[in-house]
Amino acid sequence: MSQIERSGTLDAALQQAAAQLAQARPDGATAHRPVLYLPGNAGRIDAVEQWLFAQPEAIAGCDVFQIYALGPAEGWERTVLANVGLVTPFIGPGVRHLVNAGLARNIRCNLSQVPQLFEGRWRPEVAIAHVSPPDAEGRVTLGLNAGLDIAPVRAARWKLAVVSRRMPRWHIASVDDPASGQRFDIGCAMRLDEFDAVVEIDEPLLERPMQTAQSAEASADTRAIAANVIDLLHRDAAMGPGADTLPHTLQLGIGRLPDAVADELVARGLGVAGIWSEMLSDGVLRLLRAGLIARAGRTSAGERDTPGHIATLRERIVVGFVLGSMALYEAMHDNPAFAVLPQAEVNDPALIRLNDRMASLNAALAVSLTGEVAAATLDKRYYSDVGGQFDFALGASWSRGGVAVIGLPSAVRLRDGALGSRIVATHAEGAHHTIGADLPVVVVSEQGAADLRGLHDCERVEAMLSIAHPQWRAALAKDARTLPSMQGVGAIPAQLVALRDGRHAVLRPAVRADIPAIADYIGRLSEADRFTRYMGTVSERALTDPSRMNRLYDETLDYREHAAFLIELDREVIGVSHAFRIGQGGTYEVSYSRRSDFGRQGLGTHLMHALIDWGVAAGAENFYATTYRNKNPRMRSLFDRFGFSAHADPDDYNAVSYRATVHELARQRAVRAQATAALAESARAARAPGGVADQDSALAQGA
Repeated sequence: MSQIERSGTLDAALQQAAAQLAQARPDGATAHRPVLYLPGNAGRIDAVEQWLFAQPEAIAGCDVFQIYALGPAEGWERTVLANVGLVTPFIGPGVRHLVNAGLARNIRCNLSQVPQLFEGRWRPEVAIAHVSPPDAEGRVTLGLNAGLDIAPVRAARWKLAVVSRRMPRWHIASVDDPASGQRFDIGCAMRLDEFDAVVEIDEPLLERPMQTAQSAEASADTRAIAANVIDLLHRDAAMGPGADTLPHTLQLGIGRLPDAVADELVARGLGVAGIWSEMLSDGVLRLLRAGLIARAGRTSAGERDTPGHIATLRERIVVGFVLGSMALYEAMHDNPAFAVLPQAEVNDPALIRLNDRMASLNAALAVSLTGEVAAATLDKRYYSDVGGQFDFALGASWSRGGVAVIGLPSAVRLRDGALGSRIVATHAEGAHHTIGADLPVVVVSEQGAADLRGLHDCERVEAMLSIAHPQWRAALAKDARTLPSMQGVGAIPAQLVALRDGRHAVLRPAVRADIPAIADYIGRLSEADRFTRYMGTVSERALTDPSRMNRLYDETLDYREHAAFLIELDREVIGVSHAFRIGQGGTYEVSYSRRSDFGRQGLGTHLMHALIDWGVAAGAENFYATTYRNKNPRMRSLFDRFGFSAHADPDDYNAVSYRATVHELARQRAVRAQATAALAESARAARAPGGVADQDSALAQGA
């Protein structure tokens, strides 16, 4: 241990580090400041940070680079006041408020790309490593944060090793990976003589046991999400009832959800093929002790597989950094079942994809109805960062039979007791999309799973609505319909329809943004058309009153109680139809109108088709309408053609009511569609070579 004793006390070593930084301070105002790299997350060294917080002026004019700073926040505030910059590619609770205040800098970066930062501007002048005691060959491993720390420590110009007596030493070996054809050095090891200074400490390691405190409501949701995730993987693999091992390799990191997934697997006695994860927690230890990780040799508690039993990389549990209990750290000590690798390798999507049926599992703060994942920002505030979420989602998506899963509760209980939705129509302005809609994932809530792969936007919205909290579904559907690509959600999709003069128009659900165009449309109805449509003398001003328009095309337009469709030509509305639920049953009052200068163009037929299609999808049972006996012959003719039954109004001789079941309307529409298709096919056959029309043409030419 003489190599450890050579550098004296931690205080003396930190004074050396500060002197090294002082020598590297730039003379010019525009040059970059020297960088001090500190281990973060579970690798955090409390004694080092307390030294910095007590005398931050010792490193004034420098930048501290740390991945996931845990705090305390007050200490980092003191360093900022002393002209120390804070930089992080993964925001932790210790600096979150400083980042949001603009007093600390966040570098948005996938975890696989973080090591590249240390090759350029952010190369550390000084790096401090939290390492294990050396083995017989003088090698140490870089502790609980090894995969993250190895690149900056190796890149640093001056290196300090802080040896912790309690730190586990990872298994050190050079192993083959037949899948990639490469050879990997596992353990993230360095020799002590590579460091410029070495000191020894004895302080407790940071632990994070399983099952942190959680409300009963949230805990039940987490368990339900975990069960839904495992059910998804079970279906994905088409496993029979007797199968006891999922063929998937899991990314199973830290947090309540990964812990719950591990618990559910253990409870079901269901194993997995392997683990390849940027980080580990105690959930993996539970699986290992239960013999449920097939490629780790089914190591049981107290047993150690020898290197002969575990020869290649993917026969091991692959990980970059660790945060769990001392039981996990002790189980991993020099254990060949674990392969601790640099983050550049663990998080490389090209290596991740080589695990067949790779299943990535990550959490999110919110997911939009079209699949944009936000795991870094909450409203407009920074909360976290992408980390390895995108790396693993991409690698899993590339994997043969792989799947990228995002798990989150459908709703969250707010401080005021209200229920807020974690599934949103669109993210707030400035939200950080950690996974874009272009990388479709499977989103899982306690309500079920929404597989967004291969779906267009409307289908994605419908899938996401099915896993949203029931109290929020109607509001989310309404919000979704404000976007052009979402029109038809909960209703019918937009479609082109042919007018009788040969032009084509767009028929689609109405949305709030249509109010100005509909107001213009009402203004272009003749007085006679307004009278027959609204069954009385109603002024244009009354019909276009803002409160009325907002009520019709915003407040009540949910495509459950009230549906509205329009036809537009050259961005002008030329026809509108409505369906309003009557009472609590399945009967809807329907109506339609068309612009006065577009008579005899078939608009009423198209609008009725839209109402019928919507009624079938919405579960409507009956349609009802009222019109004048003598003053609206075209509307009466339309209802007659569609098979509505007419009934005299006992209270008003001039009024006639029409009724029809939606089922019968849909059946008759299908019959008409089949007849139309048959006629079209006959016409095509007649025009085809050798057909009747072709023969007539030949005869005519011969004559």
